[in-house]
Amino acid sequence: MGAPVTASTRQPVPAAARELLLPVAQNVFWWGQAEQWLDDASRFVAQVMTYGDWNQTSLTLELLGDELFREVLRDPPPGVFDTKSWTFWHCHYGLDVPPLPTRKL
Repeated sequence: MGAPVTASTRQPVPAAARELLLPVAQNVFWWGQAEQWLDDASRFVAQVMTYGDWNQTSLTLELLGDELFREVLRDPPPGVFDTKSWTFWHCHYGLDVPPLPTRKL
């Protein structure tokens, strides 16, 4: 599907995956236009990691890959993760669980 998408580059979801992931975006973002959320792959993946069900998460992992999920944990958008999801994904990847990222106001 081309070059890997990383959280630090804030790239869109690759074109080949957008149509398949649009229903996922519609579910995990209950506000705004789902298509706009596919323009920021890291934010989309963070939302899936927190609110996606098994099928949505599996599909996203299959299409976008583990590396993007790991990148999101290294450079997370603040205010998306809850404690349960944050802890789960760090344990899933065998990582130490740091404090949740916070928004800077």
